[in-house]
Amino acid sequence: MGWHDPPAGNIFLVCSWSAQATAPRVAPQLFGEEKKADIVGYQFAPLKAAKSDGELAVGKLAVEIVMEAFKAAGKTPTVDVLPSKQLAKYALLNNDALALMGRSLDLTAKEKNQYRVVTFYLRGVAPNEEPVSLIFSKKNIRGNELQLAFNAGLQNIIKSGKYLEIMEKYHGKGLVPADYVSRLKRHNPGWK
Repeated sequence: MGWHDPPAGNIFLVCSWSAQATAPRVAPQLFGEEKKADIVGYQFAPLKAAKSDGELAVGKLAVEIVMEAFKAAGKTPTVDVLPSKQLAKYALLNNDALALMGRSLDLTAKEKNQYRVVTFYLRGVAPNEEPVSLIFSKKNIRGNELQLAFNAGLQNIIKSGKYLEIMEKYHGKGLVPADYVSRLKRHNPGWK
C-alpha cells in the first residue's frame, strides 16, 4: 500500500497553510478618490404628525440651509448623509468628522461639554418642535473655524432673507410662522 492508496475507510486531507490570495483586495481606492466628510448627518425619523415623504424634504431642507450658510461665509465643507444616527455619531465621536448635523439630544450630558451646538432649524410645530443643529467638535481647530463661519453665515442668510426663501420653498409661501426666527434665536443664546 503506497501513499496514494489509503486503507479503506480512512481519508487523508492535505492542507497548505501558506495560501495566497489570487484576486485583488476590495478597497475604497478601487472606487475612486476617497474623500472625508467635514460634516455628517443622518436620515431623521418621521415625527408622529409628519408624513414620511415630508421627512425627505426635511433632510434636503437641512442640507440646503447648512450649505447656504457656509456659502454666505465663503466656506464649502463636504457634507455626507449617512444611513443611521449611530454611524453619524460615531464619525463625530471618533473625530472622523468635524461636525454632526443632528439633534443636541443625540449627545449624552458628558459628551455635550466637548461640543458646540448651533441650532439652525426647528422641526415640527411649537411647542413640540425639535431643534436640528450642527454639533461641532471643540477638540479640533478646523471644527472651531467651521463653527464660527457657520454661525456668521447662518445669521447672514437670516438677515438677507435667503433663510426665509429656503423655508418657504419647502413649507410653502406664507406658511413659516412670523415668530420663527425669534424662536430659533432662543436656541442660540450667543446670537445678537
